[in-house]
Amino acid sequence: MSTSTSPENPMKLFLKVVLFIAFYFALCIALHGCKAKPIENTHEVETVIASKKDSIKTTVISESINDTLKIQLPKVQTAKPECDSIAKAELQRVLQLLNSHKKSGDNEAGIYYDSLRNQIVAWQKIAQTKNVNTATNKEYIYIKGDKQIKYVPVKYIPLWVKILASIGFATMLYICYRISRIFI
Repeated sequence: MSTSTSPENPMKLFLKVVLFIAFYFALCIALHGCKAKPIENTHEVETVIASKKDSIKTTVISESINDTLKIQLPKVQTAKPECDSIAKAELQRVLQLLNSHKKSGDNEAGIYYDSLRNQIVAWQKIAQTKNVNTATNKEYIYIKGDKQIKYVPVKYIPLWVKILASIGFATMLYICYRISRIFI
């Protein structure tokens, strides 16, 4: 038995190689569009200016004051004892005229002569006082921060592009099949 190897038609071999290379390049071009794009980075510097306001309120309350001053008058004595009664009567008349009363809001003051006790009485009533002080402290806070944003693209292929690609791929297979049928 002898086997004879008939050389294959060189034209068929050439067409197979050309079709294989064409199919390979078509496949490379088709898959090149599916390659993921590199991730884009952006870098931003963000400065935040914040204001902080602080206040301290101080309240001082003074309670009310009721004050009385009593001055005891001594007995009237002059160089002549017969003039003592006249001087005492005149002094009593003048002191009876001493009667004063002042009022302003909740504050009052007065002076009068008490003949039964033989005293001059000065009195005052001072109402409660309230002092309020507010100290304000305002400061600015500067915050500097880095913010990095990564954009990740989402690959979206519309349905009509997929359909056309499928039709094109089927067409290329059909053409390859028809050309191979001619030479085989």
